[in-house]
Amino acid sequence: MSAFGRSLSKPLLVLGGMTYFAVLFIQLVWWHVPPETVLALTIGGIGLVVLSLRPFLGIHVFIMTLFLENVLGVGVRGVSPMKIIGAVVLASWLLNVALARRTGIRFDRFVLVVGLFLAWCGVSLLYAVDTSIAVNQTFSYLQLALAALMFSSVVNTPERARSVYWSFVVWTTLNTLVAMGMYYLGLTRKAVGLVGNTNGLASLIDVAIICAYLLHQMVRPGLGRILLSAVLPVLFLGLALTFSRAGLIILAVTVLLVWYNVARQRGFLLLIGSISMICVLAYVLPNAFWKRAESIVPAIQRQQDTFGTRVRLWRVALRMIEDRPVVGVGPGNFVAAYPRYARGGDQRLQNLPPHNTYVGVSAETGLVGGTLFVLIIAFSLMRAHRAVSAGRATARSDLETLGVAAEVSLLVFLIGGLSGDSEGLKCVWMFFGLAVAAGQMAERLVAQERPAAADRMPIASAGSPTPWALARHHE
Repeated sequence: MSAFGRSLSKPLLVLGGMTYFAVLFIQLVWWHVPPETVLALTIGGIGLVVLSLRPFLGIHVFIMTLFLENVLGVGVRGVSPMKIIGAVVLASWLLNVALARRTGIRFDRFVLVVGLFLAWCGVSLLYAVDTSIAVNQTFSYLQLALAALMFSSVVNTPERARSVYWSFVVWTTLNTLVAMGMYYLGLTRKAVGLVGNTNGLASLIDVAIICAYLLHQMVRPGLGRILLSAVLPVLFLGLALTFSRAGLIILAVTVLLVWYNVARQRGFLLLIGSISMICVLAYVLPNAFWKRAESIVPAIQRQQDTFGTRVRLWRVALRMIEDRPVVGVGPGNFVAAYPRYARGGDQRLQNLPPHNTYVGVSAETGLVGGTLFVLIIAFSLMRAHRAVSAGRATARSDLETLGVAAEVSLLVFLIGGLSGDSEGLKCVWMFFGLAVAAGQMAERLVAQERPAAADRMPIASAGSPTPWALARHHE
């Protein structure tokens, strides 16, 4: 950014702030707008300015909204206060980009595919069953894509990435403690916490367990490791009390990958402690947990219970794909189009989402949209794996661990997407951004290592004999 741009940005902020508050004064005095609305707009304006100057603070506010989104109610016209806060965070980042005149985003295959996916959603909404729903869903995808780009731009150092994972672990642990308290007090039949959904809470806990293990490998011995060791039993017990079968299956797959990474870095004490902890927790789990766990295999084999319901929803989604393979029924239009494709008893499942991310996206945006969404996943995983490879090649264990954290965390949501709807979750797009950020950090590290390696290479002087000439002389 030029010196002229830097000198101009602060006066523009001051002028914009004065204009904003003048408009609020006019609304309150002459237009008689309710004081509560003016107060909310005032707080929002102040937050916009502060977060535009400190975009990394906005990242932590965004993470907070993941866990408190349902606490303050739905709000007016389905817009909750937390959604408004999320919009302010994104707007503040865009304002920061405009003032700084740089995005920090590298235009690569991930950004290209995200743009193509959004463009195709715009094409698909023209053929949607309900255009208004399609417009809202496309706008939601646009916000989620901006969130992913914000994380990939702002989280640009390993220290910031560790801070983000710490924040995620802390908020998930607090949510889990609330959920466990509500369960043992008899207020809920399952652990749901402030999230309000058992499978949603289970996915968050799965990711937090992964992050806690990998953060344990990155922090130095001391209070940080003690705290991470203390939250693991809370997270494991909280996951069990959600009675989420999908959460248990995902944990069984992903925790093995994490334990393998811990073993590679000689974290044998942590592994032994984890296995001992799980054995102890098995004695305090209620009978309902064991009944739920024992029902996993029969439910899949016989297509009964909630799994049977999912299979019937998938069949309806496949009929949508068969009927509209290119453009689909429109973004977010699965429920609206459901009566046209349901047969017999399937009509009773009206108002249920498809419960499969890949089938659902393909049904709503066609096979083209489904392919583009899969490519978004693939390219984000490739960027995370780039960080893993670069970390191993340069002996930077912190960068390697950050890449593994992004990879395995995304794997949680991708496996969960086989029986749930994760394409619209903020967490999924947040980890898309973190995976891309890890890849960008790896590329910067490799670019810095190349000149250093070139400087370390021995250079023979013009007057000295070459090694081949010395060998011939000894002969």
